[in-house]
Amino acid sequence: MRRAGLWRRLSGRPGKTGSVAPQDDPISPDPDPVPDPDPVPDPPPALEPPPAPEPLARLAPPPPGLRPDLVIPCHNDAPGLARLLARARRLDCFARIIVVDDGSDTPVAEAIAPAPDLTVLRHDSPRGGGIARNRGLAEVTADHVIFADADDLLLPEIRNLLADLAEAGPFDICQFRYADSRVAEEGPWGHPDWDERFWEAAGHVVGALRDLPDDLWPVLAQTANYPWNKVHDTAFLRRHRIGCATTAVHQDIPLHWMSYLEAGRVLVSDRVCAWHEVRERGGRLTNRSGRERMEVFDALDPVALRIARAGRPDWEAALAQFTLGLVDWGAWKIAPDLEGELRAAETRWLTTRIGPWMGRIAAADPGLAARLRVRME
Repeated sequence: MRRAGLWRRLSGRPGKTGSVAPQDDPISPDPDPVPDPDPVPDPPPALEPPPAPEPLARLAPPPPGLRPDLVIPCHNDAPGLARLLARARRLDCFARIIVVDDGSDTPVAEAIAPAPDLTVLRHDSPRGGGIARNRGLAEVTADHVIFADADDLLLPEIRNLLADLAEAGPFDICQFRYADSRVAEEGPWGHPDWDERFWEAAGHVVGALRDLPDDLWPVLAQTANYPWNKVHDTAFLRRHRIGCATTAVHQDIPLHWMSYLEAGRVLVSDRVCAWHEVRERGGRLTNRSGRERMEVFDALDPVALRIARAGRPDWEAALAQFTLGLVDWGAWKIAPDLEGELRAAETRWLTTRIGPWMGRIAAADPGLAARLRVRME
């Protein structure tokens, strides 16, 4: 199958075992898990097992490298947070860990041990992951910052990436690879195909750390807009006032796109530094199906306005293409009785924001222009 071929190509370093399958990780046991009110059936067995993991217990001291701050928003996931904190401390590559408890029913500070390198902030009521990340960013004192979600994991390759970056000179963002649980269930290890195709188009399937030419920035900007697959320069984010949206969903769109749009230097690395655990059911933001899905256009607005000022057809086409795919995904997630409302909102937004670019998009990509016209009708 295609992903298996991609896995063989993106591994690039035969016999390397630096990336860890978290499900096989011998890290200290998790706290007693909170019962899942919406349990997910056990996944089918993998057709091919992921590469053999390197147990964290045998990790050597980290190589000299950058020591960013780590910002973690958390809402009602103390077990996941405890697991991530244990992992982060074992990796020993962060200057400081900043947890923002976004109004958890039971304060997460009650479930984790205090430590000199740990700062725990709390919202009295839930305000959303974007606001939590922005508050954590405001507390960062290191030169660089990495975001992580409480239910995901960082992998040992992050230490090697930070060592690479220490030798690379100043940069604004570095995007790295991640592993997705849906892919691992099928046997390979790495990105889903929808992100892999953009990495292939950018010509960076292998190569531990490279400068990404600026004409390829609109390509990788179309990858899934996650907050935890990049190392950011803290001063760069603050100088350009880049942060997350305050919407209920899709809060990471401005952080991702505005970082690319304002950057002076972008690096990419094929090191797999994060593990993304996907649950198709449950209370995660990705599973929301209500009217809050309409807020996707609020999250896209600042990006469209910034691209309009730039007047770059490549960025215009990239955002248009990304929006079509994102709204299709939202239509699949939203409650059936709200899909018509979502599509009507899409038509209005495309007409207002993308409509003025249609002549340039049609000249560059007639097929995309044709799809846009259908969605604007």
